[in-house]
Amino acid sequence: MRDRESRTVRFTSPELLSNEILLNVEDLLDVVLTENGLCDRYADASPGEAIVYHIGLLARDRDKVASELSPERREDLEAVARRVWAMAEAGLGHLVQRRVAEGRCAYLLVVRPRPLSARSAAGYALADLLGREAA
Repeated sequence: MRDRESRTVRFTSPELLSNEILLNVEDLLDVVLTENGLCDRYADASPGEAIVYHIGLLARDRDKVASELSPERREDLEAVARRVWAMAEAGLGHLVQRRVAEGRCAYLLVVRPRPLSARSAAGYALADLLGREAA
């Protein structure tokens, strides 16, 4: 099993997202290739961790005509891109891109802190505790 902490990219605040992203070769080689892989990586991720989900030019690589990817790989990329967008829209992460070479970018999902579920016992306990402290 790989040591996840050695390749984790962390941020101190959302304002520093564009300035704090440092990518090394391990980060670039550890790209999520499938939607299931993305969901597994997200489930294991800590807030502030960056998940690399594509390297290249995303719009070109998703296009049926312009893409040089195989049809199967392009379909996987399309599914990953749709899932990442939905996660960002739901407030689960920030979408960031970082240029790694001429004509190539690393596309990242930066995991946000997860909100407490209103249905969880811990969420109710914390809400009750905060309510008592405010009173």
